[in-house]
Amino acid sequence: MDNTKTGQLIKELRKGKGMTQKELAALLHITDRAVSKWERGLCAPDIALLEPLAGILGCSVLDLIAGERETQVERSEETEEGAKSMIDYSMNEIARKLKRTKKNYLRVTALCIALLLVICVGIFWKNGYFFVVDKTTSPDETKKVTIYNKALEGAGFSLEDATSLILQEEDGAQTRIIYGDCVYRGLWWAPDSKKYVLALEYEDGLHFVLNWLEWHSSSNLSAYLTMGVSATELAKEGYGYVDEGGWPEITYQFLQWGLDSESMLIYYVFEDAKHEIHDGYFWYNCMDGTVNAVLELNA
Repeated sequence: MDNTKTGQLIKELRKGKGMTQKELAALLHITDRAVSKWERGLCAPDIALLEPLAGILGCSVLDLIAGERETQVERSEETEEGAKSMIDYSMNEIARKLKRTKKNYLRVTALCIALLLVICVGIFWKNGYFFVVDKTTSPDETKKVTIYNKALEGAGFSLEDATSLILQEEDGAQTRIIYGDCVYRGLWWAPDSKKYVLALEYEDGLHFVLNWLEWHSSSNLSAYLTMGVSATELAKEGYGYVDEGGWPEITYQFLQWGLDSESMLIYYVFEDAKHEIHDGYFWYNCMDGTVNAVLELNA
């Protein structure tokens, strides 16, 4: 196709129809700038526009391709039909290629999204975002503790169910602890931010752990509570447990820290040898292990 000859023919036929470039463009649903470019020979009409353009201008498709009217160049009807068939085939090929390109694009896009999801899941898994149970910050905001319900493994997490803890210091140092197969029930910071109590429920009951950050150690608070209680007025023969050969099983609940960061308010409950329930409150000092101000309810 000679763009200059085709453009000149379009211009002649348009004017012969008494149409402006804008009117022709409106009929083809394109801009008048496109028509202007055709007529100046800067470009040729899109293959999909040849047939509707020929119908508007009152010429054949071959006239537009050749840039000459049928009166100037003799063509057989068979040649005209052949040209139309060629255009139809070309358009179908373009549509088929576009469809295939679109499918390939969608496949590549889906693959990229799937790969991105796998990468994101891997990052989230490694950093434990899926397993966070609780986050807490010390009163002085220099330490952060994050509790997870999966076991720590290397720099990430395993599939094993467990309560794990990561303590993040202000200077970037980390302490990583695995407490095994248990359920996290709470964490309480001391006002001085140097220690905290952790409540963990195992199969045999609720256990309290006291973590001393400045000493990098932990202690079985539940055991120390029982030792402290055994030295108080609660340890009397009237409950009958001494005659039975030992101290009854006591259940504790941590309530709060004292302002001195040494004392803790604890709720207790136990059943004596006569199957009577006894409960109340006391203050426990974690520095010297003493129990004070025992208050027995319903005494």
